[in-house]
Amino acid sequence: MKKILTIIICSICAYSVSAQYTYGEPVESKNRARGGSDYKQTRIGIFIAPNNSWMKPTASKSNDGLYVVNSEGAKIGYTWGLMIDHFFTENYGIATGLQLNTTGGKMNALYDITKLPTPAPVNMVKSANFDYRLQYFEVPFGLKLLSDELSGGVRVFGNIGITAALNIARKGTYEVVYTDTVSGVSVDKTITGENERLRGGLSITPILFQMNLGAGIEYSLSQKMSLYIGLFFNNGFAPDVTNPKELNMEYKGYFSDGNVRLNNLALKVGMFF
Repeated sequence: MKKILTIIICSICAYSVSAQYTYGEPVESKNRARGGSDYKQTRIGIFIAPNNSWMKPTASKSNDGLYVVNSEGAKIGYTWGLMIDHFFTENYGIATGLQLNTTGGKMNALYDITKLPTPAPVNMVKSANFDYRLQYFEVPFGLKLLSDELSGGVRVFGNIGITAALNIARKGTYEVVYTDTVSGVSVDKTITGENERLRGGLSITPILFQMNLGAGIEYSLSQKMSLYIGLFFNNGFAPDVTNPKELNMEYKGYFSDGNVRLNNLALKVGMFF
């Protein structure tokens, strides 16, 4: 009798459990079940972001007032790496990650003709054109705002934060005109370089900080995976990116280009898993 009673109780329990779950239905994960709300606490993804970067001086003249400084245009670069989101509510969270950024810009410094001494002294840089190509290891950290799911599985997000960047490579294509002496006579010489490593440890700032502002959409592909597309403006605000007085190249003399900022506009495409 006891055996029969035990079998009946076990059968009732098994039926009760099976009644709560139907085969094929998604199983609620621990991350999404917290507090009864439907969100994942932490997500990891990968991305690539083609960017258009440029350097911009904060003033039209160098700090010593001797050179007129101009940006000579933008160049194409790219960023790729790992992105990590950690949500502390369903719609707000921290966005961080690790990434490599290949970037740069073009700068021109021209000695102010109104201050040019006559005759020009030797070992004086008259003009310098530099096309910088730089690479940074970066750690972004920002606040992410994510909307509720709209029609078609789309969510809209906004992102604002700061990126700390460590310079790991610096190269440049350049043309410098400077004064020298030949047989006791002062002459102008021109020296050029093509994609050369920039010698001078502090000629490019080793640490760079950028403000990041971006927005985009996420498209849900499955319960866990989502496609990520965003447009970001990254504004380098400190410190001065270039310090040409520290350059140790083939030309004689030195020049200055004032306070230069490094910015880029990036289209970030990725996938969360």
